[in-house]
Amino acid sequence: MKRRDAREIAFRLTYEMVMTGEFNADTKADLTRDADADSRAYIDAITDGIAAHGDELKAIIAKYAIDYEFDRIYKTDLALLYLACYEIKYTDTPHAVIVNEAIELAKAYSDVQSYSFVNGVLASVIKEIKAE
Repeated sequence: MKRRDAREIAFRLTYEMVMTGEFNADTKADLTRDADADSRAYIDAITDGIAAHGDELKAIIAKYAIDYEFDRIYKTDLALLYLACYEIKYTDTPHAVIVNEAIELAKAYSDVQSYSFVNGVLASVIKEIKAE
């Protein structure tokens, strides 16, 4: 399985978490049934990391979603931002790859304008990370 496909599964699981408040083990088992060991490890690391750092990620998103109340952000965009912010902050994946993948997922799953919102928030997050 390609990393892009694994990231999409992690996104779908994160979306469910945004909607329900928790990650669902049954959904994870269904979505990762055909995944190889590396893809499963990646998906587990991402979902476990988002669960562990959820409050911090929420604060980061709220800080940079300028002129948007956190609770009013499209849930799809919110899931993308949780995923991408976690990867930016806690993995060694190149930032350009993370942003590109988030934009592609936004174009596939969200509103027509969402990709530019997601891109703007992530650009601000990356700028802060580089400044640290």
